[in-house]
Amino acid sequence: MTCDIQEQLAQPEGEVTCHLDAPVPQGTGARFIGKLTGQVRLRNIGHEIRALGRLQAVAVLPCSRCLREHEVELEFDFCETCSLTQMDAPRSYLSDAELAEPAPIPILDGNLVNLTELVRQLLVLNLPSRSLCSPDCKGLCPQCGADLNITTCECQRQVTDPRLAPLAELLHKSEAAGRP
Repeated sequence: MTCDIQEQLAQPEGEVTCHLDAPVPQGTGARFIGKLTGQVRLRNIGHEIRALGRLQAVAVLPCSRCLREHEVELEFDFCETCSLTQMDAPRSYLSDAELAEPAPIPILDGNLVNLTELVRQLLVLNLPSRSLCSPDCKGLCPQCGADLNITTCECQRQVTDPRLAPLAELLHKSEAAGRP
């Protein structure tokens, strides 16, 4: 995801739009299907570069209930601050206020603008922390681990919270005595 657009961005108020159709960068912590698509508009706003755009990708994530992998379509808008500093320079990641506020993401790789790290960070931030294969997923049995979407198990489901045991005992005595 590199472009030879440094010259246009180095000018005051310089603006460039990059259309992306590339493999998803590695290091996101998820598996992706197909390519990442979208566009990024870069604009020089003085001492920083503003990156605005929209990205689309399809991630394969485990269901939070049953652990089966399923596809999740990601589509999001973003607005980030970048800088025309070298990506490999350690100083590029430090802010002027000694990390009091986040440092702009460096996007310069030699003489080329490289959007790979920006896109990677945006994908990581926009991956859902919990994902369901379907809204009515039954999950796994907490005792035997059976996938309750596929099969039923013979495990006892009624587990009383020990903190509520005295109330359950009162209810049982009330029912045995024939009281409502």
